[in-house]
Amino acid sequence: MRVPRLRGRTFVVYYGYGPLQEIAGYDIAILEPAGWRAEDVQALGGQGVKRVAYLSALEATRATLARVGVPRQQLLHVGGEPWFRAPFDTYVVDPRSRPWRAHVVAQARRLVAEGWDGVFLDSLGDVEDQVVQDRAGWLLPAAADLVKEVRSAIGDRLILQNNGIFLLLPLVAQLIDGICWEGSFDADATGGAWVRMILEQIAQVVREEGITPMLLSEIGEDVDADRSLKTLRGMAERYGFLSYAAPCDYAQGIRALDGTRVAGRQG
Repeated sequence: MRVPRLRGRTFVVYYGYGPLQEIAGYDIAILEPAGWRAEDVQALGGQGVKRVAYLSALEATRATLARVGVPRQQLLHVGGEPWFRAPFDTYVVDPRSRPWRAHVVAQARRLVAEGWDGVFLDSLGDVEDQVVQDRAGWLLPAAADLVKEVRSAIGDRLILQNNGIFLLLPLVAQLIDGICWEGSFDADATGGAWVRMILEQIAQVVREEGITPMLLSEIGEDVDADRSLKTLRGMAERYGFLSYAAPCDYAQGIRALDGTRVAGRQG
């Protein structure tokens, strides 16, 4: 059993521009590095905050793919066409792509060199999607190998993984420090046996491997917000997870520790 390296009782996710004073109250801050100046990142660290930089592991915009040099045939294809995630304006890259792997590893190495405490690997859960389940036999090991390359590149700095909780997690458990289940945890769904089974499954892995577990959701200010927040926090407490519920789009603001919504900066 490994002793957890990532310690803290609270975390926040914010993909907008910094600094925001209220972020300093959290133990762990997952942030979009492009929106932060080096001096502001350093100041957060001086206040005891673990600063974790967002890094997309498998998705990229058309412009990023062109800059990195990822050819069309090295994207994952669904129905004969490159897999395009329209809500995010991103394409999903084949984790075996050498130009893409080199890019992700170089980004991770650069971020920790700039003073970040670690990286938050997003989009790895794509390899568990039903639309590519027929290729899981090679997709999962390839994604795990990418995580291994990141670990080799950044040494003992932190790696947090977003999603990939069903099939990928057991393959990377010894490589990561935190696992985040991002989803919509409404009060009706979370009482079901399926959700309890997944939470118990994650809890068992994190106990054995010393991984910090997290629940992440976006809960707006509608009539059911209080009920949804209570449900999320109750689940987290029951299974020993940290939890955070953004009050809006992650780039638009945060929920402060006192529960109030804090608008993000505009550049």
